[in-house]
Amino acid sequence: MKRISCLLLAVALLAIGTWRIGAPVDERACADQPAYDGPLTRFVADYFKQNDERAWQEDTNVFDILASPEADGIARQPQRYYCEALALLESPARTQSEKVYTSILMLKLPIDHYLGLMDHSHHLYQAGRIDGTVLGFVLKPRGTALDYWWLPQWRSRFNRDAPLVFSAPQRADILSGKYWFDYPGAGF
Repeated sequence: MKRISCLLLAVALLAIGTWRIGAPVDERACADQPAYDGPLTRFVADYFKQNDERAWQEDTNVFDILASPEADGIARQPQRYYCEALALLESPARTQSEKVYTSILMLKLPIDHYLGLMDHSHHLYQAGRIDGTVLGFVLKPRGTALDYWWLPQWRSRFNRDAPLVFSAPQRADILSGKYWFDYPGAGF
């Protein structure tokens, strides 16, 4: 009887842990924060201007943005800039290239923030505020998402939006976990 109780307790704790891991951050926390030009917005705008405002597709490697020490500081603690990133992605004054760079800087968000970013990006795509490229950068497993491709909450969001930006073979490849096995811990 004691073994069964211990087993049931372990299963219950595992279920609660998995549920908690998969709970997105409450975006209402961002409602109290003004959408201002903070450090993330200034960095992204400056980076875009330094590159002669060319489209991200013209970059040799779009992930070169991460080579900057300032970008590295943002990418190491992206949750500090989460609300600002959502405001930047939502802003009609920002280019799609600036939004791509912002999504790249948010790739290492904690999973609860990342799920919130996926939800917010879904709504922005539906409203025409971001294009399929930006949504694709949010969806493709890199950084945080690379380690959570198995999580049901991540997979449900991916399955909701991936048909909008990826082909069926690409979706199958991503859902297979291949990215994790090819790039464990990196993904860039």
